[in-house]
Amino acid sequence: MAVIFNVVLPILAGVSILAMFYFIWRAFNARYKAARQPYNVGRQEARQSAQVNLVRAVFALILALIFLGVTGVSSQMLEIMPEPTATPAQRTRTATSESTTVPTATKITATSEPSPTSPLPTSSATPLPSATNTPEPVTATVSSGVGVWLREAPGTETVQLEWLLEGTSLFVLAGQETVDDLQWQQVQTEGGQTGWVALEFIVVNEP
Repeated sequence: MAVIFNVVLPILAGVSILAMFYFIWRAFNARYKAARQPYNVGRQEARQSAQVNLVRAVFALILALIFLGVTGVSSQMLEIMPEPTATPAQRTRTATSESTTVPTATKITATSEPSPTSPLPTSSATPLPSATNTPEPVTATVSSGVGVWLREAPGTETVQLEWLLEGTSLFVLAGQETVDDLQWQQVQTEGGQTGWVALEFIVVNEP
């Protein structure tokens, strides 16, 4: 922070002063050209250019004064601000009184306990039944594009029980037959309805 106030601001002030002199020179040059113009239009343009350059010179002077003022104020503030001094921490020790207790010896009289006359019952561990792994049922999904009929028996002319939509989940049963040049699979719906569907219209899911 101190570098900004001590280095950058004076540089900016110097640049502003140089810009002021540059615009003053351009203003005088424009006034000189205005006096030498043969026509009123050229003189008026030269005078306007001189006025603009004078305004720019005043603005650059104001900037230079601002930068110099900020630099002076910041340097005074840095001189006034005290530098922090590190004070060593004082370690204080407080004496704590420790109370000592003297143990008192107590006389313990041993009493004889009667011996048990009957043996204690022993617990016998009973074997737990072994868990049997039940196989998960095989499932299938209707995959025909629109759906398929669940029929009462294999064949294309048997009774239609239910229209199974595309993506319906089914349980695959053991029955499987070939009728009307189609292979039929016995299935069961999630609602418990049992029937037959053409095997080519379902996809058996891998267990």
